[in-house]
Amino acid sequence: MGLIYVLLVITVSVHITVDGVIANPLSNFVTVPNLGPTHPMDNPDWVPPTAPTREKDREYWLTSGQARLRRQLELNEQNINVAKNVIIFLGDGLSIPTLAATRMYMGGEELELSFETFPHTGLAKTYCINYQVSDSACTAAAILTGVKNNYGTIGVSGHVPLRNCPLSLQESNRLTSILKYAQEDGRSTGIVTNTRITHATPAVAYAVSGARYWEDDTELPPGCVDIATQLVHGDIGTNLTVALGGGSRHFYPTGTLDRNGEPGRRTDGRNLVDEWINDAVARELRAQFVHDRTGLMAIQPELVDRLFGLFSGNHMSYRMLADAQREPSLQEMTIKALEILRRNDRGYVLLVEGGRIDHAHHDNLAKLALDETVELHRAVESAVRQLDESVQETLVLVTADHSHTFTIGGYPVRGNDILSTGDFSRFDRMPFFTLAYANGPSYADHFYENGGRRNPDDMRDRFHDPDFTYPAAVPYEDETHGGDDVAVFAKGPWAHIFSGLYEQHVIGHGLLFAACLGPDTFHQSDACRERLRGGTATPIRGLAQLLAMLMVIVYIRTKTLLLV
Repeated sequence: MGLIYVLLVITVSVHITVDGVIANPLSNFVTVPNLGPTHPMDNPDWVPPTAPTREKDREYWLTSGQARLRRQLELNEQNINVAKNVIIFLGDGLSIPTLAATRMYMGGEELELSFETFPHTGLAKTYCINYQVSDSACTAAAILTGVKNNYGTIGVSGHVPLRNCPLSLQESNRLTSILKYAQEDGRSTGIVTNTRITHATPAVAYAVSGARYWEDDTELPPGCVDIATQLVHGDIGTNLTVALGGGSRHFYPTGTLDRNGEPGRRTDGRNLVDEWINDAVARELRAQFVHDRTGLMAIQPELVDRLFGLFSGNHMSYRMLADAQREPSLQEMTIKALEILRRNDRGYVLLVEGGRIDHAHHDNLAKLALDETVELHRAVESAVRQLDESVQETLVLVTADHSHTFTIGGYPVRGNDILSTGDFSRFDRMPFFTLAYANGPSYADHFYENGGRRNPDDMRDRFHDPDFTYPAAVPYEDETHGGDDVAVFAKGPWAHIFSGLYEQHVIGHGLLFAACLGPDTFHQSDACRERLRGGTATPIRGLAQLLAMLMVIVYIRTKTLLLV
């Protein structure tokens, strides 16, 4: 009994105030004089925040709830047409907290991004088969091929470990992307990204490689083909209708400069851009290569069969920091691609990656991550508007490959600047940011070496700078991805099948099903069975009706002759 009493005394004593200093578990890291209230809410004169006037009335919520219900009922009518066209928007690193924070960045918690208005929403599990937290290569494989695989590998099955060249060459280990199936079906295909076009996500669309790092020949093992070469000469790459992005350094040899004056990295002496142009000429294709916004915007879609654009040696610039006269926006690239692709009556498949959301998160640059999400929002909004009469036969899907360790926390008042501090800690008596990361390179920007926090009030003049980093709880050279589920938004034919919670590779199977693509052994809808390769459903229905009429006529004539 005496021992229990002693333990209780010790337990209570660690929580009392001694000599004006807070004695609590955090006192190992920081000590603060006990002066006045420790939190604004503890002040007796504190005034609670007030809501927007209209939201105080119950009628607002009843009316808006009924309006949304009617909209849901209207939008949830199922479209079971063949998806002649498929547009896949992939926000690299577009976590669910990123979506929520972007709404506030745009001006209000109640706002919606363009794709958040889509009628059908689901959740996808993002792990690789060998990692709990994924990268962009294995997640792109799930979405574009319908097969999950190993971290860092491009378009190969799980039998291929990272950096294994020989196993990646075996036909049984190679995966087929939706772009390949589309090309076999006579449809046009395109890739748009603001990353290097040889980067992990776009590479999975057209390449097969034992490692995402083999973008050119500098680290390439003997016997394998680098990703840039596969874009120009590969089975899928050579038949791409449109390819727009960054990464020109992987297409030009060392000792030379690209058309924007940036150096090449290839050690084999090959100029793949010249090879692409020469190949198009040999095939009598009307092909155009562009290297800046002026060249892209001057393209006349009806005069171009193939379009290739490389606008930066590395990744394209963050839109907020870009030279808008030189680099096109993601929105502009997407619209130009659609203008060319839609000329094919058979249909098209377009992959659009908003890839720089991911890069900003990796550097703890929250403002740039949110701004890049706005850029994706604009690209989706413009693309849907561009569809016009083809909207009922176009499946538009917006998702992310993986999340990040990005969080929204504290109890900030309604309408608080999302980039600012939003709450106050009673332990160290300092405000803290609403946005934060679990890890990353910004740790030292916000913590002293002894573990105490730096005061955010001393940073107020920098909150809105694009290069301002947000707090990371653990020091890490490059903020990591997150392992949580990501959202899937769908609109158009068979969009309803993307509702629910599922493994990420189910997205790939849903896309193939909706578009009537993939092996004959895959499940097909009734609409697909009516659409023969090289034709459309309408003439087949007409032929069937004609044959039925002929059979009826023959039957009647036969019966008449028998009666005579």
